Amino acid sequence: MNLLKDFLPPHIYRIESQPNYFDPIRKKYVLVTPRETVRQRVLPFLIEELEVPQKMIRVGEKLSYYGLNFRHRADIVIERFDRAENILRPLAVVECKSAEKPPEESAFNETFDYAEKLGCSYCLLTNGEESFSFYLDAENYIELETLPTYREMLKGKFIERH
Repeated sequence: MNLLKDFLPPHIYRIESQPNYFDPIRKKYVLVTPRETVRQRVLPFLIEELEVPQKMIRVGEKLSYYGLNFRHRADIVIERFDRAENILRPLAVVECKSAEKPPEESAFNETFDYAEKLGCSYCLLTNGEESFSFYLDAENYIELETLPTYREMLKGKFIERH
């Protein structure tokens, strides 16, 4: 399913003769790469379509930021506020791959691994052309039609793919 069909890459800026996007979350210019192009298409999808507040999105965050002894970075983490602990916690993780080839089993495994390590209820794997959304229940990943809106994610809602 192509969730991002209506979300084109943003404007390209030339900085020191290199093509860059301006990342609205990180508030900085980032080099244009196939994977970054997908990432920059996902951000407006999350903000406009799923109504995720910008302040609840982290891009390129090290998993160690969340207390994990893990050197990798998640492409995008959607956070929620935990009132009991008075901290932000991961709610969903998004892994972006380049559009040059369809996601392979290793990409799904990486996405699921990040979701489990972060304690996320939702995850999305996309290459910009194909997108795969999942909800994690106690033991299984349930494939979804799409990620629910931010408010629905906070309530634990989802629509299974049939």
